[in-house]
Parts: sequence; structure tokens; C-alpha cells
Amino acid sequence: MRISPLVAGLIGGFSAALLQAFFKVSPPPAYGICIACHTRDLVDWIINAISGSTLFVAPVSKVFPVLTVVGIFVGAFIAANAHKEFKIKQTHNPIVGFVLGVLVMIFALLMGGCPLRETIRTAYGDVIAFISLMAMFVGVVVASEVYLKRNA
Repeated sequence: MRISPLVAGLIGGFSAALLQAFFKVSPPPAYGICIACHTRDLVDWIINAISGSTLFVAPVSKVFPVLTVVGIFVGAFIAANAHKEFKIKQTHNPIVGFVLGVLVMIFALLMGGCPLRETIRTAYGDVIAFISLMAMFVGVVVASEVYLKRNA
């Protein structure tokens, strides 16, 4: 059985509306689907649960962890396997890739730098979010130009 993206979106949206209506579940403003923030909250929630510490987690994930990141990875894995597109690829230098990934997450958390979150915050009128979104855009354009010129 295959579910189209439209049907999946309708089911997800309807489920979210039901959760909000009947169980008063609602995410904090400008939380969206932020991979950096949801990963931080998931890790902090696990550490809090294991060690009894009080690391910061968003109010929506104080009682139960936000499993968005797990859902995205599991869903992507299932979709890739279903369409015979799953391949494990070795990068040129895994250590550099790891360090760059850690830096991206650190800077994303410092600036609230998930593009979706930045867009939502900009829509709320946050000037810093707009500046961050523009800086992210310029960084992507410049990095793409450098990469294309080096590999062309």
C-alpha cells in the first residue's frame, strides 16, 4: 500500500489538529520542524531522564520527548528501501564531515539557525532571524559558487 504525499500530509495535519483540540498539545511559537532544536531537546530529555539533571528542553517536550528526528530518519530509511535507493556511501574524509556536521549543529543552535525556524521567526517579525536567514542564504550561494568553480 502506497500513501501519496498529499494523503500523508492530510493525515498528519488532521492528527495534529485532533491532538491540539482534544489533548491541548501545541508546540511553542516558532518551533516548527527544527532538526537542531529537536535533536537538542531529545538528547537533553534523555540525559535528564537518566541522570536527573535539569538541562533545558522546550516546554512541549518536558513530559515526553519530541521524536521528530527519529521519525524523519526512520521514514527516510523506509522510503529509500521501498524505492530501492538505499546505498551506504563512504565520504572522502569522514572526520572532516563529522567536524563540519558538529559545527553546523553548534551554529544552528547559537543562531536558532534551522531555515524553517528562521522563516517562522521572520514571519513573527524577528529582525535577528531575518538577518540570520539572509546570512544563511549568502553562505549557501557563496559556498555553492566556490564548490562549483573548484569542481568544474
